Amino acid sequence: MKFLVIIFGIVVSTFMHGSGLSVDSKWWWDLLLSFNVKALSENLGIAVFCFWIHLPLMIIFSLACALIINRVGYPRYFIYSVLGTSFFTFVVLPLMPVFDVLLAGGMSPLRFIDIFVKTLMFLTLFFVFNILMKKYNRLNLLG
Repeated sequence: MKFLVIIFGIVVSTFMHGSGLSVDSKWWWDLLLSFNVKALSENLGIAVFCFWIHLPLMIIFSLACALIINRVGYPRYFIYSVLGTSFFTFVVLPLMPVFDVLLAGGMSPLRFIDIFVKTLMFLTLFFVFNILMKKYNRLNLLG
């Protein structure tokens, strides 16, 4: 079972950093613009933007992952596999000479902020949902 949890963590990390969890809705963009967040520094503005476009689907995704891992067990293996896959993909692979040529020069600051925000948001939401499920054991939706 530990092996399946580790494989699930690798799959989650791969899917999490793709473009499948972005919200492209005019209503959602207008809501962000109504908060008037224009006076932020460049990097903080990028972080708020990355956080905002991934927030709704990341909540659902991390809740689903927390439900599955809470049911199966071994949350530590899941978290380590998500972090290990992210670290290997975005830190170790770009440092290798072959992949540096294939990835065309490494990581831009925008991509680094996007990866950091997604990983931090997912792990924070996962921890919160996991703690809530342990505290309120009646929230067992899978059976």
